[in-house]
Amino acid sequence: MLTHNNFNHEVIIVGAGIAGIAASKILTKKDIPHIILEASNRVGGRAKKAPDHFGSWFDIGCSYLHEGEINPFVGISQSLNTPVKTNMGDQFSLEKTKFLINGLCLSKEARKSILEEEQIFKDKLSKAKHYPSDKALSSYLNMTSSYFPIFSNLLTGLNGVEPNLVSLKDFTSVKEGQDFIIESGMANLIEKWGSNLTVKFNTAVKKVSWTENRVHIETTNGGFNSKKLLITVSNGMLSSNQINFLPELPDYKIAAIRNLPMATLNKVGLCFRDGTFQKNHEGWYVVCSGPSETSISSVMSFEIRTKPKNHMIIFFGGKEAKELELSPKKVLKRIRLMLSNTFGHEVLERITKSITSSWGLDEYSLGSYSYGLPGKNKDRDLLRKSIDDTLFFAGEATEKYHYGTCHGAYFSGVRAAKEIIPKLKL
Repeated sequence: MLTHNNFNHEVIIVGAGIAGIAASKILTKKDIPHIILEASNRVGGRAKKAPDHFGSWFDIGCSYLHEGEINPFVGISQSLNTPVKTNMGDQFSLEKTKFLINGLCLSKEARKSILEEEQIFKDKLSKAKHYPSDKALSSYLNMTSSYFPIFSNLLTGLNGVEPNLVSLKDFTSVKEGQDFIIESGMANLIEKWGSNLTVKFNTAVKKVSWTENRVHIETTNGGFNSKKLLITVSNGMLSSNQINFLPELPDYKIAAIRNLPMATLNKVGLCFRDGTFQKNHEGWYVVCSGPSETSISSVMSFEIRTKPKNHMIIFFGGKEAKELELSPKKVLKRIRLMLSNTFGHEVLERITKSITSSWGLDEYSLGSYSYGLPGKNKDRDLLRKSIDDTLFFAGEATEKYHYGTCHGAYFSGVRAAKEIIPKLKL
């Protein structure tokens, strides 16, 4: 039984990802004794850089400053002398997207049709989000459209899961904005920002025993006691039951975790010889193949950048992300065929190295970010709710308006720390 005189820390934070770091910084400013317990050997969580042999500037995980106009990492970047590229913040808009089919640009007529369909889709969502009932996002797509494969590919990449599994109300709650880039790497920024904190690495939490205002934590690296516990691990980790709670979490909390499962968005990074792509090649591409513009059989979407090296980032969501994890050679073969058909066979000889992510298999996250099942859009409020003023929750999955993002994780960590502070009897 815990007593008042055997607390190691006022607060323990589980997870040194962005939410955990943000919370720690708030507690540090208030001189509140705390520690972060991190299962891996680094900070950053899903902000993860590629190994040096590929280029540590390349982000294996999160890489964009979404909602750049309000994103706190823009200011953090400036304070750490890290440049942010802001002049291509709208590159993901369909107006700016570079559409190709069988190596040729889509016709003006086809582009016009795609933009018109997008507007119809947006208008449907704008009305439907006010309906009392919730449906799957796919319910509002025109599945008979010639361009359905394009919209399905983009929405699957955005959500990390196919649109028939995504709550419309959850999807439409997310705010839109500019998407900025850190060419030197988002993970490098997070690593710098998260330095000088009290973190115990290689310390996986296995069991949490708690009563009101008392917590005992058993880890692979010993036991810890605290008054408050902030849990910032992914829903993938929580749903896997790798952390045992005694007593168990309330039924509503367990249901919320299950109703906000982990999506999978993976990427393939390709480096090319200098000069392969020029500045005018930079941007977001949607490349299609098929008999004609109105008979598309497959779609692949990617970004081309020329700094700090000539490289391409190809995204795969949902089932395709799982395929990449299980059969990377098969997917790389498909990529090579796409590149050959789009840029000519000689571009294949200019590839210098490649790298793939596998977030669904990552032992510390078991997925990329959360998504809401249809009819479960209110569960984010339940997930973020504290228990007996003792167990607190943060992480992108707890954010209704910014889930699936770095800044959402940041906001959640700040919010949770501010909830904890008044509950401490210092």
